Amino acid sequence: MRQYALILCLLVVLTVVSSCGKTPSYVIPVDRMAAVMADINIGNAIVESERSSYPNDSTRLVLMQSIYARHGVTSEQVDTSLVWYGHNIESYMKVCEKAEEILTARIEKAEMAGGKSADSPRPISLDGDSVNLWPGIATRRVTVADASDFMPFSLFTDKNWERGDRYTLSSKGINTRGKVRMFIAADYNDGTTEYISSTNDAEERQRLVLVLDSAKVATRVYGSLFYKASDGEVAYLDSISLVRTRGRNDNVAARKGQLTTRNR
Repeated sequence: MRQYALILCLLVVLTVVSSCGKTPSYVIPVDRMAAVMADINIGNAIVESERSSYPNDSTRLVLMQSIYARHGVTSEQVDTSLVWYGHNIESYMKVCEKAEEILTARIEKAEMAGGKSADSPRPISLDGDSVNLWPGIATRRVTVADASDFMPFSLFTDKNWERGDRYTLSSKGINTRGKVRMFIAADYNDGTTEYISSTNDAEERQRLVLVLDSAKVATRVYGSLFYKASDGEVAYLDSISLVRTRGRNDNVAARKGQLTTRNR
């Protein structure tokens, strides 16, 4: 009887271990989700740069639906998956990393096709003790018809980085009904990632601060803003910024609440 109980316990443990790290059946898997997010980001960039071709919500909805159809998913599946990834940060970071790899590969391919060198220098961030590094527009209109609810950013190390730098992501909601989710992460050269996130009412002025570990060398800082509009809602995220300031002497205290994970 005791042996039977032991065998049963081992089977339960093996089942739990084998299921760790996997997405539920109702969630779009990491690789497929990354491909979807990459196309959504491209679609959103097209809308921003070619407003005359997408002058209203109907045309943008068609673009969004075409993106979903290409990957064989529905808007409901994407929304459900985003909710799950929002509560599973490590999996979400994997999606972001893979989506960035897809986008980088496409950019490099396009540059080579256009005659540019693959070794062209990467744009560097601005110098100074306090600079706004937000790569997109400062005011973002959000409706249910938008091609993407995510506003991502990714910064690679350059000559202007310093240990202990602080990155402050902020925005102010206008006519918003829901909550805005903020996320910032930093990769270090020792294979670790430090991150912090928040979910608060978008109508209030929201700020999220990530302080780099002054004892490590960061290689990348990335993250996103996320706001999901409800039916009939036309909202705006205003004064979006990502401000880098130089570190102070309270590095350890300032980093309280930030989480660390080791990359596999």
